[in-house]
Amino acid sequence: MKSKVALIVSLLGIGAAGAVAVAHETRQPVKQEAVATQEAPAKQEAATKQEAATKQAAGTKPAAVAKSAEAAAKPAGQSMTVAGEVVELSCYMASEAKGEKHKVCAQTCIKGGAPMGILTADGSVFLLVEDHNAKQPYETLKTKAAEQAKVTGTLVERGGLRAIVVTGVNVTS
Repeated sequence: MKSKVALIVSLLGIGAAGAVAVAHETRQPVKQEAVATQEAPAKQEAATKQEAATKQAAGTKPAAVAKSAEAAAKPAGQSMTVAGEVVELSCYMASEAKGEKHKVCAQTCIKGGAPMGILTADGSVFLLVEDHNAKQPYETLKTKAAEQAKVTGTLVERGGLRAIVVTGVNVTS
């Protein structure tokens, strides 16, 4: 069973100096294993931070950071065409607002800068993203809230979010 000092040291996350102060206040002897046990994780964390800083200074990244950055930078790159309803994502995600009854609100929100998506017949939703080299198809979609459209572009995925970089559009309704 841990002494009162060891328990307080582990709960408060304090080191040797704190343990001595607690021991003094509680008039309990300081057990070295309690102090050593508490200091070990802090020393290991400091060593890990030092290693990361050393690698960064050397121009390399820690393996976990390098892998996640590399994965995030890879686009799916698949060209595709998706058909569905153009939805304004703020209201759609918050309250599943869509369709003709939401059209005026969606148009207002899109004009105000809210993101757009396309809702497919199977319920999938893709974020629509402007292609900086071909802006017109995306601009056309800004006026097509609550309408059916076929959107062509490049599928990209970042952090689990699927998006289509829009390169073409065909409004079907």
